[in-house]
Amino acid sequence: MTELKQYSPGAFWNKVMSAVAMAIVVSVTPSAIIGPVFQALADHGAFWASLNMITNLAMYAVPVLCGALAAGQFGFNMIEKTSVALATLIGSGAVAYSAKDQTYTLIGMGDLINTILVTALAIVVIFAVRQYVGSWSIIWDPIIGACVVGGIGTWTYPYVHLISTTVGTFLNQVTKLEPLLMCTILGLAFAVIIATPLSTVGLAYAFSIAGIAGGAASVGITACFFTVAYAVSKVNGKGLVVAMAFGSVKMMLANFLRHPQMLIPIALSGALAGLVDSLPFARMENGAAYAGFGFPVAPINAYTHFHGSVGANLLTVGLMYLVLPTVVALLSYHFCKNVLHIVDENHWYVDLNA
Repeated sequence: MTELKQYSPGAFWNKVMSAVAMAIVVSVTPSAIIGPVFQALADHGAFWASLNMITNLAMYAVPVLCGALAAGQFGFNMIEKTSVALATLIGSGAVAYSAKDQTYTLIGMGDLINTILVTALAIVVIFAVRQYVGSWSIIWDPIIGACVVGGIGTWTYPYVHLISTTVGTFLNQVTKLEPLLMCTILGLAFAVIIATPLSTVGLAYAFSIAGIAGGAASVGITACFFTVAYAVSKVNGKGLVVAMAFGSVKMMLANFLRHPQMLIPIALSGALAGLVDSLPFARMENGAAYAGFGFPVAPINAYTHFHGSVGANLLTVGLMYLVLPTVVALLSYHFCKNVLHIVDENHWYVDLNA
């Protein structure tokens, strides 16, 4: 435990959150960037269908990568890294076991909040037992990681998952409001939620956020993407800007933890985008399976809900998912930076070599 004490609570959580953020970005980038292309081609042959499956499969690695990368942040050796990874996979809730069929089923990323907690616990436990296991670490670390820490994760999962359930219940109640309030609140809520460990895709699908409500959610998420992309463009490379525009905003989790005021321009841009989306001539629609996505997945699905002129439909979708998010991103960022003075350019810096 002496080695653990060299890290302050802030430094400890910063390392964990940085690792989790990077794990998410690496895992979801294939499906976010090229996933829509393969999804569109999936019905045109087994080859494209297999590429679509492979692309989406990458996101299931999030829990394992969270554990391995977080352990690497603390200089763990290979046995310790893989033991932490075992704990996060088992405790994340990403794998469901059916006693009846004796089968294991991958059900997504699991609960990211529980994954973070299990990751942190596994690191603390490995630090605590290191001086006692010695050369027996090859035997004891995997057992402790999988059976003890992973087991604790499976017990905490139902209770931690109540956070997502509570948020989802609130969002479901919002869908019963009149369009102006509903779209504004959903735009704001989903813009902020996508920047937290909660899953917008899971929430939208589980609580049937669809139709106009789904459109407002996806427009708000896209506004978040563009706001973060514009903000990081001031202090980061172009590659990171593109990644943010395509949905890698969870990479900023550590930044948001250090500077929570960064969520204010994101919330503002989401609310403005949702407000505009509530107007009768601008209302987008999305299915529940797509409402939790932003650009580029959501606009593709939104287009399928239109009828009439192809050109007019493409123009409307382009205005709502490209022009509108860009405008509200610029307004929100500069208002919070130059008028309210609550965010700084350096808040948005991401060290890819950390």
